[in-house]
Order: sequence, then C-alpha cells, then structure tokens
Amino acid sequence: MYDDIKVVHIDEPFKIKDLPLKDVYVIDDYLCPELHHHFDDQIVRENIWSKTNQVSSGSPTGLPHHSFWGATYYRDDMKPEKDMNSLHTMFPYYLNRRLQTEFGFKWVRFQYMGLNSQTQGLQGTTHADCQDEDSWNLSFLYYTNKFWNKDWGGTLRLYNEMQQGLDGRQEHIDNHQIAEVEFKPNRLIIFDGRIPHGADAPSPSARYIDRRSLVLRGDEVRLVEEEEFFHANDRISHI
Repeated sequence: MYDDIKVVHIDEPFKIKDLPLKDVYVIDDYLCPELHHHFDDQIVRENIWSKTNQVSSGSPTGLPHHSFWGATYYRDDMKPEKDMNSLHTMFPYYLNRRLQTEFGFKWVRFQYMGLNSQTQGLQGTTHADCQDEDSWNLSFLYYTNKFWNKDWGGTLRLYNEMQQGLDGRQEHIDNHQIAEVEFKPNRLIIFDGRIPHGADAPSPSARYIDRRSLVLRGDEVRLVEEEEFFHANDRISHI
C-alpha cells in the first residue's frame, strides 16, 4: 500500500486538494528564527514534561513498546490538558491555526497535540498515528531543537508494514523501510498518519541532548477554501 511513497521537499505550504496524501512533504526553516527559538526556549525551561508518551504493547506485564518524555497540550476534546495554562498553550494554539490556514483544512476529528523528547537509548518503535479506515487524516511533525549535529542521528523512518516492539528492529529496517527523513531543526513534516513510522533515538555521541518534536494529528479533516478562515461569522470550534 505504501511502497511508492516519496519524500518531497517543498519551499512553502500548499493548499491540500486531495486526501489521503500520496507522499511525505518536508518544509525546512518553516518558522522564522525568532518564533522557532522562542518556542524551543519555552519548552526547555518549562516544567511540563513527564515520562508518559508511550506506544502500548498489550503485554500482560503492562510494559509499553516504547516510552518517551512527553507533554500533552490538547486531546480529542480540544480542551487544554489540566496542567497547561494559557502561557503554555499560546504558541501551540497559534501553530495549529497557522497550519490549518496555510494547508487549507479544519479538524473534524481532532486527536492529539503534544511534545516528544528522546535521549539516547529511547528508540521509537514502529507505530501508526491513525487507523486504516481514517483515510482523511493528517499528521504533522515539527522539530523544535535550535541546534542538531548530523552525527547525533534521530532519523524518522517510514515502513510499509507494522512491527511489534524492538526485537528484530534492524531486520525490519532492512526489509520494510520505504523512506526516511533526517532530523533537522525547524523542519516541518506532513504525512498520512496511517503510514507505519518510528523515530531513532539520538546516538551516544549526543550525550544528554534530547531530540524534541511537536506532534499534531487528527483522524479526520475537511478541506476548505481560504476565505472560510476570514469569514466574519466564523466561530472558532477547534483549538
């Protein structure tokens, strides 16, 4: 199903005309340096992180396939998490609105917006953001770090089928990887969230440096014309 997917580097956002997306789109230097640096500084200094961002395994032990540091801004009810105040959510709110306007959509079934943080050893197992029947979904990743050495790794890998856990991970990469995207500061990625994917942990040479990303996804969107965002009677019914 996903074997013909390509990674397409583009210079600016585009109005989505058809779903599901056929390829993975990458925009570098998405935000101006001031906004990019402000957001990364904000999330680094705030006490909003917890070891809760997990991919469940269904194991009788209750242990997950992987567990990252994370911080949740919004879930499917589109209300801020109880430990998030307006200062925490100001930039995520702005970014969500900006993405909807620039790419020309609105959320119908919003799912999640939050942060991931991986340090060395925290490998991302293969998972999908959306279910197979969610053909009108969208997933966004935004990489927040201000600096990253290429030798530190952190590659995003996309696959043509799922894999459970980390056992046989290299064999899974060798036989089922269909695309990869380098981790790079201020990079935005948009893709069909049903595509199995996972993110490499930073290499040991990164030492204590973490790989930080913002995740924004929904199970269903509707495509709109730009004028709808500026209609005088438009009521904000989303984030």
